Amino acid sequence: MNGVPVTLEIAAVTDIGQKRASNQDNFYVNGCYIDHYDIAAERFETVDSMETHVLAVCDGMGGQADGDVAAMIGVSTIADYSRRLSASGASLEETEQTARDMLHEANDRILAYSRTTGKKMGSTASVLVVASDYVYACNLGDSEIYHKNQYGIERLSKPQTFAQALVDVGAISEDQASHSYIRNQLSQYLGMENRRAIRPNQQITSIRNGDMLLICSDGITDVLQSHSIYASLSSGRPVKDIADALIEKALRKGSGDNLTVVIARVLDDGRAALRRRRLTMLGVAAAGLIALLLLLSKLL
Repeated sequence: MNGVPVTLEIAAVTDIGQKRASNQDNFYVNGCYIDHYDIAAERFETVDSMETHVLAVCDGMGGQADGDVAAMIGVSTIADYSRRLSASGASLEETEQTARDMLHEANDRILAYSRTTGKKMGSTASVLVVASDYVYACNLGDSEIYHKNQYGIERLSKPQTFAQALVDVGAISEDQASHSYIRNQLSQYLGMENRRAIRPNQQITSIRNGDMLLICSDGITDVLQSHSIYASLSSGRPVKDIADALIEKALRKGSGDNLTVVIARVLDDGRAALRRRRLTMLGVAAAGLIALLLLLSKLL
């Protein structure tokens, strides 16, 4: 990383939805997450200028006990690792390794807690690390990550479900997977007994001013397709209003799950500051060279 600040307009919203008895989703935004249970609805809004931003959504597995606890363990572990993820001067390779360490640690913590209760627990984890020179995305499970730019919308995540695994080998189509009874059965998640089997999906991209980033739980993506999400992200409204609109749209479509979105709009990608820094460095170097040449001319 080059140490140049990136400015993001960020909104995070979670809602219990219309059918669940509890909210098992949680979000993380630059050190902030929900540190209590019995969540009906929570929201967070900020404009942050930082060298590196860390954003995430964890969705506790609805079929498991204490999904809200698993999700909180997930985001609190991300908080513990955020300083390493945000370290000035850290390379992309170091960020990737830190993310893997973080997911393994979150997995171990969830397993340790589940052994004290005797209940199986699990959670998805989808994480974005946003810097001026790259965006690193990784996910376990089916909480999706999207990047909208001037050319359209790109999915940076890949659902890690048994249905998607069948799609990958050509056994069923994407449409069949979307209607399959195993579409929400996760093949990868936090809380797996075999930590060596954890293999997050990873993607690298870059950002420009005006781009938007979205992380959302499957309460959104189970009922909204990419073109509908793109339409909301393209509205030009403040990100807090877009977050509310996505949740309202999903509820109207009949979503039966908890719903969580983290949205960021790039206000300043840091490139102008980087160009100024480079020009300053060139100026200093040029001045030094001129001084050296003048000294040599006097000596000669």
